Amino acid sequence: MKINISNLSEGTHNYEFEENPSAIELDERFSKQVIVRVEIEKRRRQLFLTGHVKTAGTFCCDRCLDDFEKNVDVDYRMTYVYEKPDDGELEGSPEEGDEITVIHESTNEIDIAEDVREYILLSVPMKLLCRDDCAGLCGNCGANLNRETCVCPKSDIDPRWEELKKIINKN
Repeated sequence: MKINISNLSEGTHNYEFEENPSAIELDERFSKQVIVRVEIEKRRRQLFLTGHVKTAGTFCCDRCLDDFEKNVDVDYRMTYVYEKPDDGELEGSPEEGDEITVIHESTNEIDIAEDVREYILLSVPMKLLCRDDCAGLCGNCGANLNRETCVCPKSDIDPRWEELKKIINKN
């Protein structure tokens, strides 16, 4: 996912990439092609990159342990600034959340593969759920409560909570 910037004219330029997940070192959870659309706005001393990344992966639900497919759809922005700008300031202002990378004047290309990889991984939630209302597993018998009804007695109370039950029953 390299973009040649050596002879890039000022203005807006669009690029599209399609890669296998393994080509950008994503793990085996990611099964679909990684599609990246990039728009670069070149100014005299800076490049403003806006990227949109799409892929999908198979993940394990944290509640019920079933595998499920999840689409990954993420936007990101990068600003590339050449070393030693003439006036010492940016020609345009990066938007909040933009990453800024300083590049040397002799840089001929920028490789966005690592940035794409990082943004994909950062967009995967820490708590993976097959759906928002996933019922999970029964704590006693291990039944998947999304597919079956558990027959465990519901009156069992953890003995650590017995004192609270006594307080509630007084009222």
